[in-house]
This record gives sequence, structure tokens and C-alpha cells, in this order.
Amino acid sequence: MSLIKKLLPFLIVFTLIFYFVRTSDAYNTRILVADLGGVPWLYAAVSTIFGVLAAFAVQKEWDAWNALSEAVNGEVDSLEKLYLWSDHFPEKIRRPFHENIKKYTSLVIAQWRSTERGEKTPEIDNALGALNDDIYRIFTEAPELMPTSFSLFSNVMQYRSYRIQDSKRHMPPMLKNTLQYAAFLLIFLSMFIGIKNIWLAFLFTASIASLAFSIFTVLRDLDNPLKPGSWHITTRDYEDLLARIATHEKSVGSE
Repeated sequence: MSLIKKLLPFLIVFTLIFYFVRTSDAYNTRILVADLGGVPWLYAAVSTIFGVLAAFAVQKEWDAWNALSEAVNGEVDSLEKLYLWSDHFPEKIRRPFHENIKKYTSLVIAQWRSTERGEKTPEIDNALGALNDDIYRIFTEAPELMPTSFSLFSNVMQYRSYRIQDSKRHMPPMLKNTLQYAAFLLIFLSMFIGIKNIWLAFLFTASIASLAFSIFTVLRDLDNPLKPGSWHITTRDYEDLLARIATHEKSVGSE
């Protein structure tokens, strides 16, 4: 779901709350305007605290996002290199090895879609075990191919480990709750900054509320990079790999 689609329902709810607060008998614009000398400074303190916390959280989550993206790209790249290198394997090893690479990639895609998180499963572990057995067979059938084969397979395992580890990183609950509380204060207190013109007041408070909501939405998406959101990491790289493998097999078969 795009950020705009998430923002519209929020703005509708905010508008209703704003109208209720501004038209309430307890809301006295003259008193708020009279206290305007100190209120902005206090509100600025809340805004500063929220801004510092949000900047820190965004930076950390963005680093984790980049690490996960690099792990995915590294795993796909290593799988493709290993597949192409395996063209040099003896016939009786090459065919099952190709099938095991395709099976592993397909299982990663299926697991990713079903659980929306990276994790180990018996099916994927079995596929990796089959690839490992094929690598061992290279040691006996074509030992001169062993060093490169083992190096490429090790890269696949390493990037897979990085991918699973990075996909499990999440914002500490205390930090997330603090950000939620700070965002709530920022939005709620903005309604009590004395502005006589109701339309001007709505423009400023709605802008502040939209900004705070957008920042928190970005953080939530970054904290759950595998789940559908405004943007997220998908299985597209793995799907493209399977498509390239299919194209390669057709070109080799036509020769």
C-alpha cells in the first residue's frame, strides 16, 4: 500500500478530531493566544526530541535495509555464478546440480511469500544439503574444479546467513513505543497552539500531523522490510534469476 493511501484515512480521522476539539466549548482561542509567548518554546522542545529520535531510528533502520538488500543481491549473484560455473561439471553431476539450484531458488521464493520473513526451513536446508553433496562429488569426479566450486558455494551460504540475520533485525520495542508516544504528543499538542483563523490552524496542524505520521510509516516499513508496504524488498531478484536460468537452458539446448 502506497504512502498516500495510508495517509488519506489518517487525515480524515485527524480532521474529525480537529473539528471536534476546535468547536468544543472547552477550547478557548483567546486564552491560548494570550499564552503564545511560552507555548511555542515548549512545543519546540517536543518537536526537537521527536526529530532526534526519528533521525536516529531512520538512520539505523536504513543501514539495516541496505545490509539486507546487499545480502539478497549477493546471494542471487553467487547462485548465478555457481550455476554458470557448473556448466563445466561432468554430465552426471551437472544435471542434478542445476535442478538443485533451481529447487533452492524456488523454495526461497515460496517461503518468502508465505511467511514474509527470512528463516530456515527443513525443505530449504535439504536443498542446500543436496548442493553440498554435489560439491563433494566434484572433489572425486573433477578435483580441478573443486576450489572454485567450493568458493562459490561458500559465498551462497554466507550471503544466505546474512540475509536471514538481517531480516530478523527489528527496532527495539522501547524505542518504537517512545517514537509512537512522541509522535502522538507532537500531533495532539499542535492543536493547542493558539491560531485564531481555524483554516490556518488546520493547515499547520494537519501538515505537522501528516509529517509525523509519514515518518512513523517509513520507520515501520523499514522495520519490516519483507512485508508489503510503501516499499519493501521482494523476491523479484530470485524470480529474475530463474528466468535467466531458463533462457540459458534454452540457448544451450538449441545449440
